[in-house]
Amino acid sequence: MLQKFDKTENLPWRINSLLLKFLTFFVIALNVIGVGADEPDVLRVVNWNVLYGFNHKKSINQGVGWLKSQQADVVALQELNGHSQAGLENLARKWGHDHAAILKENGFPVGLTSSKPIEVVSREVKGFHHGYLHCKTHGIHFFVVHFWPGKFNEVNVILDKVLLLLRQEERVVILGDFNGCSRKDESFLVANAKLRERDYTFVDRVEAKGFVDVVYKHDPSAKISCPSPITIPRWSKDLAELKLKRYRIDFVFADNVLAKDSRSGTISLSKEIDEISDHYPVIVEFDVSKVRKLGKDNGG
Repeated sequence: MLQKFDKTENLPWRINSLLLKFLTFFVIALNVIGVGADEPDVLRVVNWNVLYGFNHKKSINQGVGWLKSQQADVVALQELNGHSQAGLENLARKWGHDHAAILKENGFPVGLTSSKPIEVVSREVKGFHHGYLHCKTHGIHFFVVHFWPGKFNEVNVILDKVLLLLRQEERVVILGDFNGCSRKDESFLVANAKLRERDYTFVDRVEAKGFVDVVYKHDPSAKISCPSPITIPRWSKDLAELKLKRYRIDFVFADNVLAKDSRSGTISLSKEIDEISDHYPVIVEFDVSKVRKLGKDNGG
């Protein structure tokens, strides 16, 4: 006798099968869109001395265009001469940043712009030749500096503040125009920068506290951050003389914990920079996944 097939007997199996298919699809979808995937959270940082506010304000459009092309998350600038807080905010929006902070609105200001909110921790001018800006953004403390040759107390003041932050397990980057060299470049400097005096004090003191030169870590052949041919003939009579003045004085230093998660570091010697500034931009990248997971990134 034929038994009648009861569809309900396989119902639990069918439900489990459908559930398994759904879960498989859901996991695949999450991986495709990156949710829950162990993908790096890349933070791209540009540091640039822009020569009296982008070549005495004559090359603002070119400077803005170059920065826009970099798609950086954080931009640190020196020599923002003639720019105001409102003016920097307006420029920053043009390269995709809704947040900006400037040290001061006279002399030689430094500044910071970011794709995320900026907490200005301090603006320090007193006792400094140019001053420095201390901000927190993307969960990291940034000290934007423009040191004055021989005024070594400037770096000491900053390092005292930095060490307190490191004890609190905060992540720190010191970046800017150091107006001083690195011992790691000494053989290049002796052979090539014959018209330059060499002083390693600023960099020595920063490295003595465990900070890592991110460019040297990833691109040790990068030895030049200034000057560019824009300085001819005002500061160098010709290219031959300029070549004897080329050296690296623009740096991005990261604390040794953050530096372990750095992904790249270099100096752009793009020809278009020659018409924008006498300095070439430093570009570094970090994987800040750990900073985010530790809850350091709260939008400030």
